[in-house]
Amino acid sequence: MRALPASLAGIGAAVLLTATLLTAPATAQPTTVAGLLAHYYDLSAEAELVNEELLVVQEELAAHQKASAAAVEAADDAKASADALRDKATAAQDLDRVANALSSRRDLDGLTALATSTSPDDLVGKLEAATLAAHLTGGPRKGDAALEVAEDAEKKAAAAESQAQDLEAKVAGTAAEVRQRRSALDAQIAEVRTALDNLTPDQRSLLEGIEDYGGDVVIPGGDAGSVLEFAISQMGKPYLWGAVGPSSYDCSGLVQTAYRTVGINMPRVSRQQAQVGKRVDRSDVRAGDLVFYGNPVHHVAIVVDSVRAVHAPSFGENVKIGGIDSIGTIAVIRRIVG
Repeated sequence: MRALPASLAGIGAAVLLTATLLTAPATAQPTTVAGLLAHYYDLSAEAELVNEELLVVQEELAAHQKASAAAVEAADDAKASADALRDKATAAQDLDRVANALSSRRDLDGLTALATSTSPDDLVGKLEAATLAAHLTGGPRKGDAALEVAEDAEKKAAAAESQAQDLEAKVAGTAAEVRQRRSALDAQIAEVRTALDNLTPDQRSLLEGIEDYGGDVVIPGGDAGSVLEFAISQMGKPYLWGAVGPSSYDCSGLVQTAYRTVGINMPRVSRQQAQVGKRVDRSDVRAGDLVFYGNPVHHVAIVVDSVRAVHAPSFGENVKIGGIDSIGTIAVIRRIVG
């Protein structure tokens, strides 16, 4: 859960509890500004978890689809090889039948052919027949062993194809379930966001002033500065689940794209990104470090300085600067460059 900003928590209870009641949405929602905002943060945190789960499942599905396609191709190749050897085996069996028919004739023996021929042409023909019979019946066919190997490979390839397709279908089903959960959260968050957008001007100014972390940003040199400079340049662009720019981002998408500007390929989701780099204490943070939030990790921000970080917050919000400690419960801080 993303924590309420400290400044909001410190506002007098009377102000919060006597705030104008909002028109209740279709489903029961908190009726105070503070309650509604807290509910929005709760839904946003849940949505981030589901979004990260979907991204992981989609990566897994892509890998299974690739493996399935490769298994289908291998099975087709194995079947083609086995079919070709079966054709050769059939041809060999036909030759065997010819050989047996030829060898069954008593006059195929060379001496018999010489003794029984009626003319030179008749002798040549009988000797050729005898040579053909000897060649065709000269031992077991060498293709038998190769055919057995090919047919065994064909069976194994067909089994691998079936297994790969079953796994692909299973992961595709999981992805569909997660997408349904995400869609349901989309609807709930949109409902709460609409209520927040319908606040009076006074209420809106109160909320907008809670996290006023703008002001001058000092960009350091080196790769850390380049990462931060890119992230700052994206401020104002909307949050969108699964987006990696250039017109919108989710939290880990912003991090991935920012670090790509300095040639570093970060993993796609925040829980994977939280395993990269060197762990840093809260007191030692500096520009370009990554702060990860939640348990399990589901949100990430790029450090601006010792108190601020830039991030893609949540549905309905834009990339902005927030307080490191007010964004949520810190899980770990990692240093990727410098």
